[in-house]
Amino acid sequence: MRYAMKIHFLCIFTLICTAVLQVEAQITQQADTSVLSPDQVFTLSPSDIEQETRQANRLIVGCWRYDGPSVDAKSKGLLAGVVKPVAKGKLARKLKKAFKKIRLTKNNTTFQMREDGTCSISLLGHDVNGTYRYNPDDGSIQFRWLRVPFTARLVHNKKNEMSITFDTDRLLALFKLLTAVSGNSTLKALTFLSDNYDDVMVGFKLKK
Repeated sequence: MRYAMKIHFLCIFTLICTAVLQVEAQITQQADTSVLSPDQVFTLSPSDIEQETRQANRLIVGCWRYDGPSVDAKSKGLLAGVVKPVAKGKLARKLKKAFKKIRLTKNNTTFQMREDGTCSISLLGHDVNGTYRYNPDDGSIQFRWLRVPFTARLVHNKKNEMSITFDTDRLLALFKLLTAVSGNSTLKALTFLSDNYDDVMVGFKLKK
């Protein structure tokens, strides 16, 4: 009788232990599936990247009209003279005179920036569609018009003001590409930039 009771007790104990182990295994499995791997934590999905891109683009969305020339040095250490306000202002006035000579105005020069990364530029009344990629962290913006890339610097000063500047040779290339005016008086009015200001970025002040 006692032997049978011992056997019965051992069977019940075994069943209880097996049930406990099964429950612990289920809990462990659920915990493992709830923990994300490092790749899962730090990998951005295409939708995340698109959302971040659109969020950055919203800072500059709109129609921006030419409001004057903009002058900036490529590096603070390379061009001390231009960094000085007086010298910088002198170059801006010279550039403004050149822009006036080629009849560049707010009515014929605009940048239309869209949230989806597409853009349109009107330069001296010549309209071209393209794309852009803007990085607000370092102020760089990569344009592409007619499959030609143009890297520029964008400074968003206020809600309705910003400037876009290019290397001088790229600004000249932009005029050549978009206005088809190679060799005429328009480019002649601007060639002084590439001759004397290799370390300068020049472009446009813009307003909404």
